[in-house]
Amino acid sequence: MKFSFLIHNFYGVGGTNRAVLNLATALVEGGHEVEVASVFRRLDRTMFEVDERISVVPLVDTRPRRPDRTDPRHREPSTLVPESEEFHSHYSRLTDERLVDYLRSTDADVVVGTRPGLNLAVARHAPEHTVRVAQEHMTQDLIDPALKAEISRHYPRIDLAYTVTGADAAAFRDGNPVPGTRIEVLPNSSPSPGVAPADGRGRIIVAAGRLDPIKRYDRLIAAFARVAVDHPDWTLRIYGDGEQRNALAALIRELGVYDRVRLMGRRDDMSTEWVKGAVAAVSSERESFGMTIVEAMRLGLPVVSTDCPVGPREIIDHGEDGLLVPSGDLGAYADALRTLMRDDALRARMGKMALANSARFDPAHLAAQFAGQCAEVLAVRRAAVARPRRPVRRAAGGAPSRSVLARSGELLREPHLVRSLADPVLRGIAGNDLARRASMGALVRLGRVRRARATSTRLQQAIRRRVAAPTDVPALDCRVLPDGGLRWSVDAAGCHGEAAVLLRNRDTRAVVRVALGPSDDGLRQVGTLDATALPEGRWNAFLTDGRGRRRARPQRLDTRVLAGGVDAGLTGERPGLAAHVPYRTADGFLGVRSWVRAAHAEVRRLALDGEWVTVTFTWHGPGVPTEAVLRRRGDRTDQLAVPVASVFGDALTVAVPLVSLTDLRLGRYEDWDVNVRHTGGPDEVRLGRFVDDVVDKKLVYTYPEIHLSEDIGLDLVEEDPAPALRVRPFYTIDSELSLVIIDRP
Repeated sequence: MKFSFLIHNFYGVGGTNRAVLNLATALVEGGHEVEVASVFRRLDRTMFEVDERISVVPLVDTRPRRPDRTDPRHREPSTLVPESEEFHSHYSRLTDERLVDYLRSTDADVVVGTRPGLNLAVARHAPEHTVRVAQEHMTQDLIDPALKAEISRHYPRIDLAYTVTGADAAAFRDGNPVPGTRIEVLPNSSPSPGVAPADGRGRIIVAAGRLDPIKRYDRLIAAFARVAVDHPDWTLRIYGDGEQRNALAALIRELGVYDRVRLMGRRDDMSTEWVKGAVAAVSSERESFGMTIVEAMRLGLPVVSTDCPVGPREIIDHGEDGLLVPSGDLGAYADALRTLMRDDALRARMGKMALANSARFDPAHLAAQFAGQCAEVLAVRRAAVARPRRPVRRAAGGAPSRSVLARSGELLREPHLVRSLADPVLRGIAGNDLARRASMGALVRLGRVRRARATSTRLQQAIRRRVAAPTDVPALDCRVLPDGGLRWSVDAAGCHGEAAVLLRNRDTRAVVRVALGPSDDGLRQVGTLDATALPEGRWNAFLTDGRGRRRARPQRLDTRVLAGGVDAGLTGERPGLAAHVPYRTADGFLGVRSWVRAAHAEVRRLALDGEWVTVTFTWHGPGVPTEAVLRRRGDRTDQLAVPVASVFGDALTVAVPLVSLTDLRLGRYEDWDVNVRHTGGPDEVRLGRFVDDVVDKKLVYTYPEIHLSEDIGLDLVEEDPAPALRVRPFYTIDSELSLVIIDRP
């Protein structure tokens, strides 16, 4: 069967996009043909990696300098998508026309809408021969009553309506009955992760989702603050971005858990982040399903979740693979966290059950169920409605030929259009939008000459997946080993001849080569870089093979052994310290930040109490630290010496007296670097945090300002009668610890 999914914006991120992609990928794995029609295209490439067998058809291209962006029809309101639909303002007369044209011309056997407005379009305009499917990814209680009236009016033409939970299906049947429409449950699926599951030995609680009030991360942070005192080795990580970031950061500072709770930002792939945790946490007021719960369970994490009206209770088996907590009960949520944090055996047992129970959300299983139900309806439909025969234009040799080229949202059918972009000349022409629009006829004629062995479907896929964009960049996996080395891996099918990873230092241009060889199963090319083989610096990663040297992008970066710092799992007795952290650069490529020090003071925690900044650290190197020295940056290098004290085991502390430090200031804004003197050598050693999976710590490790209330006698700026003296610790771009003194409003 051929499936067509109609989606609002497949080029963005979001739960619906991810759910559709997982289902579509499983369908093509099952031998079906899949096309995704994205009403809008706002980016050059999709945010998620899309299987090349899936065709992506943008209907309206609103990227800069595209004709659709300034089309006057965009200023006319939509009559197809009801005003009561949440995204009505995004739609227009232009989107109406493109939607109707697409639906009326589709040759799919099954057409699937993915939100109410699009479901109504499918109901009204999908051909009679198709199976018309409506997927509801939002709960029924969030659908506007006026929109429900439209659903009641048009859904009788829908053959199958799907909700993601049984509770929501029951609400659909009871609250908005549509006679003749079959209502089924199709949970969101989660593919098998490409990384090993968590072992449960960590001390990190992980949460993920947009930073939105409905997620109630304020409640999660408050609950963690209650139990943090009794579990000083545990931290909380919250992944995601959104409007509440600043408010949550302020709450973290207010509750004094600034060194225990971290706002990590958004990640494209959460699989390598979940495995750093020992417990997953969900604190939402409501969930339409609970995709993050399934993802965490598939990686062996027990989940503590609020018992929302729908979603979590259909995923979590309370007491077996997680814990459900009444919504709004902060004390109960804190108790649930405490239960798992203090019991290693319970966490391990629940983690194993979570891994086993979540297998029911595998995409292959759910796609087979979905395809089977659609096939049942299709068989009945074909017996009642004859599928229209479409005229086929034939090439000169008599063989049928039809290809589709997406241009500015329109589907342009051209005979003899080249069926494959394996030829580099054709790939360059077809991938260049300007050349394509300027010389369609030339491309068609060129296709007649340069015939290739492939199907027109592959051509459509190649064009729609931005063959001329930098998708040819090789994708590398990198795993940090317990001894600090790096394990590299790349898909063997993407390598040509002898392959190797090249690391080039950004500053010195030095190159380190890692030879790759076949894995045991022959599917990957793998190689290991010893921890001692990479000097300190920032390194760009390249893949070199028979096609030359190409800059690499990261696929999966498994840095779990670094996530807990020096206590996490790094082994080895080498003097000093070597830490190598693979990461995604700002422009999306793969880089490695490497620190190699003969002696190093590794920061473990900071404590701020109003008059002191206390640094706890471990020493890696010869000799014994005797004192810390704070030095002002710049030409006037005053210093403040502070003794080092031993706390327990290998932990050392330095307590910096802020009054003594601020008495030395000469300006309104000063940075002071923190160093350590030791008996093993004459050089001072910077304190820093290197054994960590966060490369740029400025956005993650944020500390509050300490305001000093005493009277200050310095008259630095006459027109400023009330300077506000304050001190704040921070990590530099090189992850070294410094303090900033600010003496201005």
